[in-house]
Amino acid sequence: MIRTRTALFVLACGAGMLAPAWAQSVGAPARSASATVPSAAAGLAPTAQVGGQPLKLNGKGVRYRALAKVYEIGLYTSARVSSLEQFLAAPGAKRFQLVTLRELSGDALGVAMVQGMQDNAPAAERAKLINHMTLLSKVFADEPKVAPGSTLTIDLLPGRGAVLTLNGRQMVEPIADPLFFPAAARIWLGPRPVDFILKDALLGIESKKPEAG
Repeated sequence: MIRTRTALFVLACGAGMLAPAWAQSVGAPARSASATVPSAAAGLAPTAQVGGQPLKLNGKGVRYRALAKVYEIGLYTSARVSSLEQFLAAPGAKRFQLVTLRELSGDALGVAMVQGMQDNAPAAERAKLINHMTLLSKVFADEPKVAPGSTLTIDLLPGRGAVLTLNGRQMVEPIADPLFFPAAARIWLGPRPVDFILKDALLGIESKKPEAG
């Protein structure tokens, strides 16, 4: 049933028929990535070693769904950034680190990530991203449950590509296609992010408060 839903979902992606959803690849587990993956208990540390390069926490925030906390996410960079363009142009390694705050199904998490990619993909890139979205859906569908406190990292390692790990286990071989990591970054930092307040938090931008009247 899960695989049937996943297949239908990816077909819908290719046809551009998806309705907006909350934000929330196939292969056997691969070798460990050349990056230090923190334990969930460590939370979002102020620094991280990714591909042998020291990175700093640029910003972090919590994703809510119906007032419930879903996950905390942090953005790690080599230099301070305040826009998607600056983030992608920053030299060296990069990381998104997500820590779940409630139990999630892997299928739902994968579907949500694919939805975020679809919502933010430039029209000229959508067809080129279908294989990557299929891969994401299948990999996450193989995770029946993602327990609270689980750590998901999406790293960009120069010379290797994008690397996804869940609780320190590499989920799929590095994705070398240069279109993949920007597409993943747009889930949270794109023109239609999962949450605009969360986008600002990751970019270190103070959200504007309504003026008292």
